[in-house]
Amino acid sequence: MTALATMARTWPMLAAFGAGLVLLALAAGAGGPAGGVLAGVGIAALAWGVLSLHLGRPIAPGATLAVGVALLVGAAALVGSGFAGTAGVPAGPLLAASVFAAVVAAQAAAVVRRRSRAGTPSEPKGEPDGAGRAAIDGRLSLAGLVAGALLVAALATPALAATEAGRLAVPHGDHSGWGSSSTTGPAHHH
Repeated sequence: MTALATMARTWPMLAAFGAGLVLLALAAGAGGPAGGVLAGVGIAALAWGVLSLHLGRPIAPGATLAVGVALLVGAAALVGSGFAGTAGVPAGPLLAASVFAAVVAAQAAAVVRRRSRAGTPSEPKGEPDGAGRAAIDGRLSLAGLVAGALLVAALATPALAATEAGRLAVPHGDHSGWGSSSTTGPAHHH
């Protein structure tokens, strides 16, 4: 495995976290059937990311590719038809979730292609490595995990802020109350 591949192997899982969080935030503001679909796909993305990261490989790459493509086509149809705005789904966060979904789908497509070329659905086999190579791979994997988390945060944070849930969130450092006036929130003790 190349150094770049070692660094980037967790990025699709992290992208799934970003997609899941943004889709759930969009679901909170959408309501109706669109909200239900967004929530379902968001939960599935988070679960896929957790399980894949835990196992160290993408799970169910064929199904993941199909869901990723369906999400991308659905998002394009929502934005293209103008229905996204009327359904309470802002286009910016939907685009961010689509970028995350494209990363996941691209990795799933690569795994499906690699498996079809090998002619076997078996798990990828590891290469025998020496202790020195394993230590280098470990450091590269950690560096890749940190870099991937920073990239996901850089895209997910503004996307989350642009959702209705993000707009209704209490600003950081402002603990004056949860409602429209400071008397509706918890009492302050100074």
